[in-house]
Amino acid sequence: MIAKLRIKFILISTAAVLLVISVLIGLVNSVMYSKTLDSVYQIAGYIADNDGQMPSDHKKITDDFTDEDVYRIRFFSIKLDSDLEVISSDLDKISSVDETEINNFVKDAESHNFKNGHLTEDENTFAYTSKATSYGRIIVFVNCTNEFKTVENFREMSFLYGVFCLLGFVIIVSVLSRRAVEPVIRNAESQKQFITNASHELKTPLAVISANTEVLEMTNGESEWTKSIISQVNRLNTLIAELITISKFGEGDKKELVTVNASKVVSDCANDFKPVFSQQGISFDFSVAENISLKATDEGIRQITGILLDNAAKYCDEGGNVNLSLTPKTVSKGMKLTVSNTYKEGAGKDLSRYFDRFYREDESHNSKKGGYGIGLAMAQGYVKEFGGRMSVSYKGDTISFTVAI
Repeated sequence: MIAKLRIKFILISTAAVLLVISVLIGLVNSVMYSKTLDSVYQIAGYIADNDGQMPSDHKKITDDFTDEDVYRIRFFSIKLDSDLEVISSDLDKISSVDETEINNFVKDAESHNFKNGHLTEDENTFAYTSKATSYGRIIVFVNCTNEFKTVENFREMSFLYGVFCLLGFVIIVSVLSRRAVEPVIRNAESQKQFITNASHELKTPLAVISANTEVLEMTNGESEWTKSIISQVNRLNTLIAELITISKFGEGDKKELVTVNASKVVSDCANDFKPVFSQQGISFDFSVAENISLKATDEGIRQITGILLDNAAKYCDEGGNVNLSLTPKTVSKGMKLTVSNTYKEGAGKDLSRYFDRFYREDESHNSKKGGYGIGLAMAQGYVKEFGGRMSVSYKGDTISFTVAI
């Protein structure tokens, strides 16, 4: 249990940190990419405003633009007439583009309706913008290869830093995880110890009460009072046994699982409950597929089936129906056990609480229907030990419990 709790704590903490790091890295990279692109568009737009020439007043281009930056900017411009035919091109400030490639650049800009955009040509990246002019239109292309490489390098470095930070966090939280979950572990172990000690302490007085009651019956004969005492002693003994069983679920020393003939065990349980349902006037039908085997324990499968059928007997509507079906979970292995019963009062109930320990719909916890509200929790404990899953659903005045192992 401790190992599982630590692993769960580490996974949840790591997932939370991973989400934060991912959002942070994504946000920073998006902002950097957006600012870089906006800066290049601003430069291209300023050149276009000056009819394809770099203006003399460089400081008005961008806030962080310096006099030296003008010598590092490589760009070219293309002028088009009103029919979008090339009038002229100015390639003086660029060496990686020649006249034969001009039409390709124009077509790309035209495909984007001459809005701001960027393209890659011969391993060079260009950002462009266009302006309407008296003669038609001018398009300015600015080489932003270095800027985009800087953005890409920053993205790679931030990703690597993020990975290293996450690995460092995992190492730290793995070392400190035991200390973090220690209070929960102590609390859980204290609860288990209390249940075990209390159960053993209760056994002695119950044994004495039972023996004294038997002596009274031998001396004075059986009466409704002695029958009531014995009945309550038996209920307490059953409760103690169930408490001990349920407190052991989740411990590291699991029972050894063996191959169990689930078809036979479930069939035997179903046949045992036939008189119970008949006595209560409840219709009981069951269908059990043959030769279903799985890794579990005979006692566990019997307990699961018995608990579900006992629960159905207690809460089935008067004159209602109970159905049990056992089918293979897959074609070759596993089992799917479903126990359903008519239960009109189940509409609108919180189904998620049915597996809580000591949960009873009758909050007074009277003994009219028997039980202590831990049967389904016990069944779920067995199912989890066998690596399965237990669920509950409600549809059409019928409640169904399904076990898949």
